Amino acid sequence: MAKRKNKKGHPALIILIVLLAAALAVFFSLRAEINGSGKTGGQVAVTIPMGSGTADIADALKEAGLIHNPTLFRLYSRMQDGDGHYQYGDFTLEKGSSYAELIAVLCSTVSYRESITLALPEGMNAFQMAKAAEEAGLCTAEEYLAAANRTDYDFDFMDEISTDGRKPVVLDGFLFPDTYAFFPEDAAEDIVKAQLANFEKKVLTEENLRALGESGLTVEEWVALAAIIQKESASVEEMYNVSSVFWNRLKDNSTYPLLQSDTTNSYINDYIRPYYNGHAPQEVLDAYDTYGSAGLPIGAIADAGTDALDAALHPNDTPYYFFVTDVEYNHYYGRTYSEHLANIEKARAVNAAHGINGLVG
Repeated sequence: MAKRKNKKGHPALIILIVLLAAALAVFFSLRAEINGSGKTGGQVAVTIPMGSGTADIADALKEAGLIHNPTLFRLYSRMQDGDGHYQYGDFTLEKGSSYAELIAVLCSTVSYRESITLALPEGMNAFQMAKAAEEAGLCTAEEYLAAANRTDYDFDFMDEISTDGRKPVVLDGFLFPDTYAFFPEDAAEDIVKAQLANFEKKVLTEENLRALGESGLTVEEWVALAAIIQKESASVEEMYNVSSVFWNRLKDNSTYPLLQSDTTNSYINDYIRPYYNGHAPQEVLDAYDTYGSAGLPIGAIADAGTDALDAALHPNDTPYYFFVTDVEYNHYYGRTYSEHLANIEKARAVNAAHGINGLVG
């Protein structure tokens, strides 16, 4: 009797079947996500802030448990012409809704809550921000400063911020300057929390953290240096040269170990002394006096923008230890004190042509 040969399946066919099954599973899963599971009657309140883009809305929907795949929602929104038509305000959405149903509601007109715009330009410090928040009617200056002196906010980088008693405002330097929109009932803590979230998102990027590690600075030293660069520079282009001057002075073997930044003295006279009603402790004054103490001040004198923060990590390679500016915002750099004195005279001459006697601070 002849033996029957065992029949073996074709390997390529088996692989094809497996891939097809996997593709079908993904297809049905995505279709179920788009079509929803059917409205259950359960309602979820979602607030879409003014200026939110599709990505922000997709994240808000996922956080509310209304969708599972923000990327898929963004693609569907683009295909269905939802982008650019979303409204802001408070929405009540039903669990189990399809993407189409969610988009329809989010594109509909709702009864808006009035929001208040709070503009906080780069280079402001916490005292100026407190005044701006008060003038906007959001909170008192005292409430803002109290919120900016707390460290119990839920951000990982809070552990890297010192609570040194010589700092008038603990979070100064981390209060990201930007234009914000708040509701009238928002508290000072909400303002500070939004600024810290913005700092985390726009400043603590992987690229910046990698460069920070290479720089040898702590996060607190980084924002302190960036604040001085922000206040000392007349343009983004000059920030990188200004940064080089301070970095050269910070080096261990520097001929000029004092930063000698006029902006720190201005901070002392214009903000620290008034804050303490003219009786600031000497240790606080010394901690910010870059003419009398070597190295960086104990804290930031302002809240820098992303350009100054970048310049602090990527200074130009220069031999300069001095610079001076004139009323036309020209920067004059010098390697030696004698060069600096000559540059001061150049700046004075330009200022004199504008009717200004001396230098500008």
